Order: sequence, then C-alpha cells, then structure tokens
Amino acid sequence: MKKQTSNRSGLLLMEIIIAILFFSVISAICLQLFVKSHTISRDTEELDTAVNQAASVADIIRGTEDAGIALREYYPHMKAKDSYMYIYYDKEFKPCSEADAVYYLEIDKGDEDSGVTEYRLSLVKSGSSSHIYELDIVTYKQLKP
Repeated sequence: MKKQTSNRSGLLLMEIIIAILFFSVISAICLQLFVKSHTISRDTEELDTAVNQAASVADIIRGTEDAGIALREYYPHMKAKDSYMYIYYDKEFKPCSEADAVYYLEIDKGDEDSGVTEYRLSLVKSGSSSHIYELDIVTYKQLKP
C-alpha cells in the first residue's frame, strides 16, 4: 500500500489555508469601505443640517429690522458678545443652552455702512477649529421717504 492520501490531504489543507487568507483580506477591505461610507454619510448629513440651520437664521436676519431681537425670540438661549451672537445646538441640531451644546452658530455682525450690514454665519462643532459651514449675507436697510 502506498501513502498518497496523506500527501493529498496536505495539499488540501494548504488550499483551505490560502482560501481563508484570501477571504479574510477581502473581508478586511470590505469592512474598511463600509466604515468609510458610514463616515461620509454622517458628515454629509451633518453638512446638510448645518446648511439648513444657517439658511433659517439668514432668513430671520433678512426678514427683520433688528436681527438681535428677532433671533432672541426664536432662540432664547442665544448669547451675544460684542458684535458676535452665538446660537447653540445639541447633537440633533435642536436649539439648547451653551452647557448642552455640541454645535454652535457664530453670527458676526459687520459694520453698518449707509444702510448696508454684512453678516458672516459660521456653524462649528464644539471643540473643533474647522467650520462645518459658512454663509455670508448682506442686508439692506430700507430708506424711508
């Protein structure tokens, strides 16, 4: 009797090991792609919400004579320091107090030159130095005859 079966089983074992190695490498690559796609999706959702919040505040500023009073009515937890106003949001982008804030909208009111006022709205994640979204708006004061 010859012992060819043991030699053949060693080859089969090597084939299985190579197949497992191949599938583990491919699964690691796929897992990285899924994590990356989830991160991109979350960042896109964050940006979309930031754009909507900044646009809402810009509409309030454009539609009123005194932006500070109007914004205080919609955002009671708003803080004002010098020419800056801050609106704070929680992780679901709902207005909240400064202590519970995950995001904040910084409103920089520029100089008022002959009825023209420039604003810069910047939405920032707390603890981060980069802005999620920035929006520049200009308002014109109506001349009274």
